[in-house]
Amino acid sequence: MSIEIGDLDAVARHLATGADGINELGSESADLPDAGASTALLAESLGALASALDLAVRSLANAADLTQNNLRDYRELEALNTQNIAQGGER
Repeated sequence: MSIEIGDLDAVARHLATGADGINELGSESADLPDAGASTALLAESLGALASALDLAVRSLANAADLTQNNLRDYRELEALNTQNIAQGGER
């Protein structure tokens, strides 16, 4: 699969939207059910899941930022190259 450079804005939007969606899921904590002797294990499992989701949110947000920064850098370099080529033809 190939991604055109112009499509990176859409990619970054999807990454940021995914991060926001996961973050919203964790905005309210659920009541921990009474699982008897397994309650501690259940709490530990839910804590591990929350940590994994936090990492996913941070990773998606970081990927969105990097994608947008790289697109901006690419566009700036492309504009500079176009300008240099145009000036080279004037010599």
